[in-house]
Amino acid sequence: MRDAVAGRNYVQDYVQQLTHELKSPLSAVRGAAELLQEPSLPPAQAARFAANIERESLRMQEVVDRMMELTALESRRLLQDQQRVALAPMLHELAAAARARAPALRIDVVAPDDVAVEGDPFLLRRAIGNLLDNAVDFTSAGDGNVPDIVLTLAREGRWAHIAVRDHGPGLPAYAEDKVFDKFFSLARPGSQKRSTGLGLSFVQEIAVLHQGSVSLRNAVARREPTLVPERATQGALATLRLPAVKPRNGS
Repeated sequence: MRDAVAGRNYVQDYVQQLTHELKSPLSAVRGAAELLQEPSLPPAQAARFAANIERESLRMQEVVDRMMELTALESRRLLQDQQRVALAPMLHELAAAARARAPALRIDVVAPDDVAVEGDPFLLRRAIGNLLDNAVDFTSAGDGNVPDIVLTLAREGRWAHIAVRDHGPGLPAYAEDKVFDKFFSLARPGSQKRSTGLGLSFVQEIAVLHQGSVSLRNAVARREPTLVPERATQGALATLRLPAVKPRNGS
């Protein structure tokens, strides 16, 4: 009975969250559709309202798709496609894709070749890719003398640590305990747009499924002003921690 009640509450919570997220784009679509029915509406305004409908429809579709993806992942208890995954090549590939998407950013990778984990390569790629995408969204280009984003791979004991360090504005104090909550999202610098708020929840589920963990915090603790250059004290640090497998040489 407890399981049944917990399951029902879980579904109700999801429905409430999804309904809340869809209210805003639905209202925008309905408003634009009503205005398009005005017979005297100028063509330029009609085109703008039609574009609003398309944009908000895509937003709703993205929320629904991400929600279904996250729900499917949460229902899994075991990994279905486990294999040895070398992390360094994956990080370099993801960094190359990010550079193509944001050519103004300098994205560096520091990754030894001997760190590997046992897991689902598709899910791991999605998790690290989400963390990197998040860093790209919040980072503006510097002078090029130092990297804007750094991906670091390291082995610490029996753990593999994948870190993504950006030089964006960092986390405001009120967001530090909410970043992994479903639908929580911060406005992107410049555009002020928000994501679906499901990407980091997805990363967290992947980490748990791989018997690991993920964290996101400010790269440098907030403190009194110092002589350290401002950019060096800015930014966030995301760390994905996964059980590492022994190197092939056995050392």
